[in-house]
Amino acid sequence: MAPRNTKPQHRVSKRAPSRKNTTPAAPRPPATNGTDNALYFWRETDPATGYLSQWYPCAFTDDTDPSIVYQTAEHYMMYQKALLFSAPLSLTTTILDAPHPRTARSLGRTVPAFSDAVWDAHRAAIVRRGNLLKFTRPADGCADGFWRIASGSVSSTATEKVVGTASLTLRELLLGTGDREIVEASPRDRIWGIGFGAANAARVGRERWGLNLLGKALVEVRGVLRKMEGEKQNAGGEDGEMAMEDERGAEEMEKK
Repeated sequence: MAPRNTKPQHRVSKRAPSRKNTTPAAPRPPATNGTDNALYFWRETDPATGYLSQWYPCAFTDDTDPSIVYQTAEHYMMYQKALLFSAPLSLTTTILDAPHPRTARSLGRTVPAFSDAVWDAHRAAIVRRGNLLKFTRPADGCADGFWRIASGSVSSTATEKVVGTASLTLRELLLGTGDREIVEASPRDRIWGIGFGAANAARVGRERWGLNLLGKALVEVRGVLRKMEGEKQNAGGEDGEMAMEDERGAEEMEKK
């Protein structure tokens, strides 16, 4: 059961949502604006970069409570936001059950006693942690994170392992971006994105960009994944446990 009046420890509490199969599709080459090497993304339905979106439908669990399943990274973010402000259990449960990340976001905006200062101090760590879980702990119905394109209900998943380049896991896709800068080219969001679409990003100049907090979080997660891969190769460890512990430690330091 989710705690009622405690600060978030990035724990979750809800049963796995029901899911239906969707049709897999091979990704197109990742998007650039033709003038730099940045990787631009926005909508979860984009075949090339949709997996980077907070709304991408890949259910995942938290190692602090594997019985809990998040439908999307947006559900995780809003659930943790609700815990941060000691929201009632009825709200946290409703967020986890939300049929679409848009609904989860709307519910997250209703948390009581909201404070910009408190949220600003915690939001980056919450989103980074949620994305690390998304790329490392896919739920059973998510076919171990194998690529699929979102279609229909956002809570749907495809359990088939598709062939060719489409058989990469989400983790492998993120690692495959190399050292490229990751940019949420949302023309509607200057906090998590840059406030401009990919076509206009370079033209307007970086000095006019928003914060791109989601893109930066994904770059950090990619670094953790790379460290985990190195640990597995060098020591035969399981899923880079030391890297995961380092990430938790960094989050705790951010809170202090």
